[in-house]
Amino acid sequence: MNTETVTNRCKIEEVFASPFIELIGLAPKNPVVRGLILSQTGKLPGPERQTFEAIKEWVELTCEKKLRPPNVAPTSGVDAFAVKVEFSDTEYGRANYSVGRSAEDEFVLAEDEVLDLVQAAIDHGNRLDKVVEQLAELIDAEAWDRCDPSLDDTGDYEYENHDLSDTDNSTVEFSKPQVRERLILFLRTRHPDLLEELA
Repeated sequence: MNTETVTNRCKIEEVFASPFIELIGLAPKNPVVRGLILSQTGKLPGPERQTFEAIKEWVELTCEKKLRPPNVAPTSGVDAFAVKVEFSDTEYGRANYSVGRSAEDEFVLAEDEVLDLVQAAIDHGNRLDKVVEQLAELIDAEAWDRCDPSLDDTGDYEYENHDLSDTDNSTVEFSKPQVRERLILFLRTRHPDLLEELA
């Protein structure tokens, strides 16, 4: 007897946003809905997949996850501190819809990279404010790559056509005062001599 273990490649929630999953549940046979599945996955469920459960099974067996895996920050194994970062973007497409999304995550700064900036500031005669500004620039430039915000859809979908485009208006927001506060706390508790030199 030949037995094969079928392993799911993903969960449907890792491929589609929850409002679209609900739409599939409401109209699994609708050609526009099925066209949107094609536009988002590059594949089309077979004609025998006529129910939500059948489509869900097909998605989980054949489709790839769309969530971004978290990247690893450069570190020697010791973290300095983390700053809360808020993410948002808007997805646009030829399905005549836009969906606002937002999430929060923590941007972890490694001790080595913070100390490198601190030492460079001291060497160049700069003060604490310069380090805060450089850390803010680093967070702004790398937050999307080094965090995994798992953006939630909050908008309403209006489906007429089905050709997914891209995202735009990607932004990150964080508190510079929080960066300054956590930098001072980190230096005061672990490297008070460096904090004194920056004062």
